[in-house]
Amino acid sequence: MRFSVIIPTLGRPQLLAETLDSVFACDPLPHEVIVVDGDPESSARAVLDARRLGAGATMFKYLRRGANSTMQRNEGIKAAEGDVVVFLDDDVEVSRTTFAALEKAYSDHEVVGATGHLREPGDVRVGGADSRLRRLLFASSRQGTFTPFGYPHYLRSGAGEQDVEFMPGCFMTARRAVAADVWFDEGLRGYALAEDEDFSYRLSRRGRIRYLPEIEVLHKKIGFGSLDSRSLGRLVVVNRWYLFGKNFRRTPVTVAQFALLVGMLMGHRALNRQWLGVVGILEGARDVIRGRA
Repeated sequence: MRFSVIIPTLGRPQLLAETLDSVFACDPLPHEVIVVDGDPESSARAVLDARRLGAGATMFKYLRRGANSTMQRNEGIKAAEGDVVVFLDDDVEVSRTTFAALEKAYSDHEVVGATGHLREPGDVRVGGADSRLRRLLFASSRQGTFTPFGYPHYLRSGAGEQDVEFMPGCFMTARRAVAADVWFDEGLRGYALAEDEDFSYRLSRRGRIRYLPEIEVLHKKIGFGSLDSRSLGRLVVVNRWYLFGKNFRRTPVTVAQFALLVGMLMGHRALNRQWLGVVGILEGARDVIRGRA
């Protein structure tokens, strides 16, 4: 089975180098690595060129695309020749047996996607995944699936292998032929918040997505905390409202649940004294109410 690794990147050559080194330490190696560079200075090209000699029979493709991850991922799909596309962020490191585990999972022809177990920096903020209010709001859905109002119910630590509907954007895989029919939504501009949720949910309508805990993925989340919290807060509401209407049925009940979610997220930011985030959520809610989202 041939795997095409697709890595969108933007001006982070050292992190990209660490990601590529982890890929080339795998056994077996992927069929090809496609780096889609959004940097006008083409900073990723030298990183890729420096690793050509040690990559065995793995092919390399360097592409240029604007700094939007949905467009970059779609560009990678168009260029891919493998049976399965493997989407990595440029700040991850994958375990050595990643492609062996994926090959085993994809031997089942009903499987259209697969993801692994993430290790990420600890979150000490109030209102994380263990929040009692969050658990109560998500009680109607199984872990690894989406709520009726379009928000993912994340898997908790220690989950076993199972079918899921959600794959985190830093490590998503899909059969290339199906990915080339689903595509990423290029209407999600800029940071493209929740692009992974949209893609993986629509992919899950085509077949099974497997969660494979034996695949360990270190996600460094470098740069996430530096995002403008006000703009991010607005996108949390606006993008999720758009995807809620796109993929789920808006009823009085689910709209009320969505409103509760927005209130919960705003409350958590207030408890953490993230005041710009509170402002951003309020602005997003205003845009939704006024029909601007």
